[in-house]
Amino acid sequence: MEPTLDNGKFFRPSYIASIEPSPRAGPVSVEDIKTDLSSEFSLVSSGSDTSQSNGHIQVCLRIRPFTSLERENGSQDCVSLEDSTNIVLKPPQHYLSRLSEKTSGPMLQKFTFSQVFGPETTQEEFFEGTMKQPVQDFLDGYNRLVFTYGVTNAGKTYTFQGTEEDVGILPRTMDMLFKSIQGKLYTAMDLKPYRCRDYIKLTENQVREETAIKNSLLRLIKEVEEHFSILFSMCIFR
Repeated sequence: MEPTLDNGKFFRPSYIASIEPSPRAGPVSVEDIKTDLSSEFSLVSSGSDTSQSNGHIQVCLRIRPFTSLERENGSQDCVSLEDSTNIVLKPPQHYLSRLSEKTSGPMLQKFTFSQVFGPETTQEEFFEGTMKQPVQDFLDGYNRLVFTYGVTNAGKTYTFQGTEEDVGILPRTMDMLFKSIQGKLYTAMDLKPYRCRDYIKLTENQVREETAIKNSLLRLIKEVEEHFSILFSMCIFR
């Protein structure tokens, strides 16, 4: 039977709010639980922060090598490095030929960055010059945020991931992080995550069961990969 209110209108129970909302509470005094944290934050901001950023955002520019097509049409002349922090840009010659003197505007534009890395920069040199210090700061207990930004085909994926032969900043960062905790890892395999913030310790029998499940899953993944590899080969040679 549908529940009713006193005025005869039907209502459905709500799982979000109570049926009879409680009267709105007045202002709550929190003076007894307020704490002045300014001294603690001042220690963090003006203390022994040894990072190269010193609290400021660092913006680094990496110039990728020009493609053969870009070299053919003279695009390599549009970027020139003044020094380690400044570059000068000008339109390519094939673009200038289409512009009149009135529409061309200023031909040269200068931009300043925290650090500029030229096309000859290696993956290792770029990591040493941009990521190594922030990673060390993170290991020392400071928050750091690093991201890559650029247009399509600017080289973000290569800089971030790299190749198997010459890895990028992400694999080098992970390598540095894991090397920093060598000798501090728990090598036993008897702990299992439980929900979000806890873990359980497994018995010997449970460890054997978990190992069997893991091995079975890995075999299944390998079989699926081999199956799809065979199907892919058959589709190619048809």
